[in-house]
Amino acid sequence: MEAMVKYVRNNFFLPERRVFQLDELNAKLWEEAEKDRLRPHYEKKEKISQLFEEDKHAFLHLPAKEYSCVRYETLKADKYGFVQVDTKKYSTSPRYAKQEVLVAITYNQVTILTDEYEKIVNHNRIYGDVSKSMIWQPYLSLMARRPTALKYTTFYSQLPKRWQSYLNDCTVEEKKQVLKLLSTLLKEHSLEKATEALEIASERSHPSPEAIKQIFHQLIHGRGYRETLEMKTSVPAMPVAERGIKKYDVFFSSERRQA
Repeated sequence: MEAMVKYVRNNFFLPERRVFQLDELNAKLWEEAEKDRLRPHYEKKEKISQLFEEDKHAFLHLPAKEYSCVRYETLKADKYGFVQVDTKKYSTSPRYAKQEVLVAITYNQVTILTDEYEKIVNHNRIYGDVSKSMIWQPYLSLMARRPTALKYTTFYSQLPKRWQSYLNDCTVEEKKQVLKLLSTLLKEHSLEKATEALEIASERSHPSPEAIKQIFHQLIHGRGYRETLEMKTSVPAMPVAERGIKKYDVFFSSERRQA
């Protein structure tokens, strides 16, 4: 086992790699390992892939069920609804502030669960300098019921400045609609994409929730934002329309002369 670890380290991790996404790294390592099998063994002079096929006859049977490599911890959320895993913080839901929740931890996911193992929210596990992961959707669902109290919540102060400015200009009914819209959009998409839709919709005036929703769907479904057509400023010259019955007087007077 020690020899295998040394082999992997020397051949796949030196020089040192910079890792940003573990899934991307695993996919790249798999390709490199597959190519590595095609070279001759340093001692037996046969392809490693061929030697592996011979070794497979001596394999033991794998377990019938896949092993789930997950660690469970019971953690208490702080007054803002965050739990701390190692040195990183992950949001739960405002209803679980100062309460214990069950946390399922894997190498790439942190899932917040109830005591009945029902999922509250799921995070990508964070590494490096990032210290906090925030899923907004559970907070928005609650605040949509009490929009007048929004400005005085910690949640409001954590929103991007662009959303704070927009919500300040909304009526109470608009706030309800906007928060419900965000709650729906953020179930499957990031707040950054919703903010982009808001910025585009706000270019000409204070946008309605429906206008933000329309532009958001244009961005998500790949059609992009479509600029409003600019009409030509020049208008064809038209003769002046005169009011009155003078034209008729001229017409009838010429008819009398001909008669």
